[in-house]
Parts: sequence; C-alpha cells; structure tokens
Amino acid sequence: MNWTSYNIDMLYEWIENGQISSVSEEFAKYVNMLSKIFNMKQRFDIYGDKEAIIKHLIAFEPDIKGNRVQALKLYNEAMEYYYGDVELPKNVLRNMAAARVEKDAQMARLTAEGPDGFEKASKIEERAFKMRQLDQKDEEKLPDLIYQKPNKVYTLDMDMFEIGNVPKEEIEQWIDTNVKQLPVKAIERIKQEALITKIKVFEEDGEDSRK
Repeated sequence: MNWTSYNIDMLYEWIENGQISSVSEEFAKYVNMLSKIFNMKQRFDIYGDKEAIIKHLIAFEPDIKGNRVQALKLYNEAMEYYYGDVELPKNVLRNMAAARVEKDAQMARLTAEGPDGFEKASKIEERAFKMRQLDQKDEEKLPDLIYQKPNKVYTLDMDMFEIGNVPKEEIEQWIDTNVKQLPVKAIERIKQEALITKIKVFEEDGEDSRK
C-alpha cells in the first residue's frame, strides 16, 4: 500500500488503538508528510499561503508531482489533524498576522527609493504595531486576593474594629442607670451579654433564670 493511499481516518484509528509503536514504512511516510506540510504552514515568510504550499508539493514531491487533488487532500488533512481540535488564542492569531505584516514592512524598506518609500514602510510597520495592540494600555491586573472567598471572623474583642472597646465601667454604669426598673435577673443577663459579668452557660442547681 503506497503512502498516498492513507488518510486521516486511518491515523485517528491508529491513535485510538493506543499508538502502536511498530508501523509500516508507508504509513510513517504519510504521517511525516502531514508534519512537513504543517511546518511549511508556519513558514509563511517562505510559502506565504495555502496555494504556495500546494504548488510546492505538486512541483517537488515525487509521489504527488502533478497531482493537485492529492496535494490538496494532504494539505486539508494536515490542517485538520493539527488544528481541528485546537482553538488558537486570539493573541496568537494576532501575532501571526502581525509577523506577516512586519515581513511586508521589511521588504518595503529594502526596496524603498526615496522618502515616499520609507514612509510607506513606516505605515506598514504601524499596522503591525496596532495589530499586536501595542498602542493600548496594559490591563491592570487585580490581585488574586480579590477573587478569594472572604473569611468570617467571630470575635468579642471590639478593638479589632474601628469603633474600639468602651470601658466596662461606663457600660455597667449606663445599665444601672437606665434599666434599674427591670428585675435583678434581667439586669444580670444584660450585663452578661455586655460582657460585664461572666456569662453563665448552664444554670446552677435550683436556679431559675425566669425569676
């Protein structure tokens, strides 16, 4: 079986079967060709675009020579295999496009004849500058602490807050002055809740807090 008879479905099947280490020489040639086409795609400064790659395959690959249909099939399968399940981030795509524009600017500068030519090159460079968003301010990165779940603090120490602690003597004096009409037990409970006296969690034997 000639390597050109292989297709991407066979490659996916090989992957699903656990990527068996021993493969035929022809199958290896097919996979290597997909990798080669992918690498050519990265060299946009040489091959430029899809059509340039297909023309190269037709002209220089012995098993594909003159067969545009086969060259197009291999190109599409290489793009599907390497890009089909990968979504490139926008900043990567922007940088790739900007790099192509920068190549154009370099060529324009090398071939410039006089001020007008250099002005044209500068305008092309400005396009690349904006494509990389270098003309925009960097976004201010917020500290990670902002996104963390806030911690709850339970405390009886008011010094931890801006209002601070009021002297206990003043609180006790205010209670004695303003709630003296209440029963003694009620006043004691208020003082306990105000932390003037020790809080009683359990009543003593024979003691009834309702009286």
